[in-house]
Amino acid sequence: MAAFVTEFLNPYNYMGGVSFDPERDIQDLSGKVVLVTGGNAGLGKESILQLAKHNPEKIFLGARSKAKAESAISSIKDQISNNVNITWLPLDLTSVQSIKDAAQQFCAESSRLDILMLNAGVMALPPGETGIGHKIQLGTNHTGHFLLTKLLLPTLLKTAQEPNSDVRVVSLSLIGHNLAPPFESILDQDKLKRVYMNLRYSASKAANILKEQGCCLWD
Repeated sequence: MAAFVTEFLNPYNYMGGVSFDPERDIQDLSGKVVLVTGGNAGLGKESILQLAKHNPEKIFLGARSKAKAESAISSIKDQISNNVNITWLPLDLTSVQSIKDAAQQFCAESSRLDILMLNAGVMALPPGETGIGHKIQLGTNHTGHFLLTKLLLPTLLKTAQEPNSDVRVVSLSLIGHNLAPPFESILDQDKLKRVYMNLRYSASKAANILKEQGCCLWD
């Protein structure tokens, strides 16, 4: 834990940052479709709130819990003046079937996707596995999102070919990737489960960084 605190307080990790004002810097999103995973709380909920203020056609809020999703949607709508369509998309990133169902539902309800924000994540969980045997933090934060993106890629590419499109895939990471275990431990699930839980989280964040650079860790 001391190493995590050190990284968070290290000013060199924040060099190159830029000022961002969502009211000023988010462009008009008229006609755009957005999907945010983990949109019921934290950064995901706040992202949906700020994006909703700029008139998108529709926002899909990916979350496991219907009650939490509907509560978040109600809270967001209380804070905006327009009538943007915000819809719950059932999504459990530890379940391959849930991810496939979510992608299928999305494609049935929308023919375009302009912004895919891969926000959902877990941290500091005890050992556990997803349905395909990946460590729970890596599976939720990285491989679940990887599969979702792959399934939605045809829609993203189709949207990118349309006039005046500006398609974005945003994968949230964290400076915790600096504490990731060796690369071979990230790829080997047996090795990964033997490292400290915070380092398993860092492994998932390092995997996010590699994904952003176009590196495929798993097919």
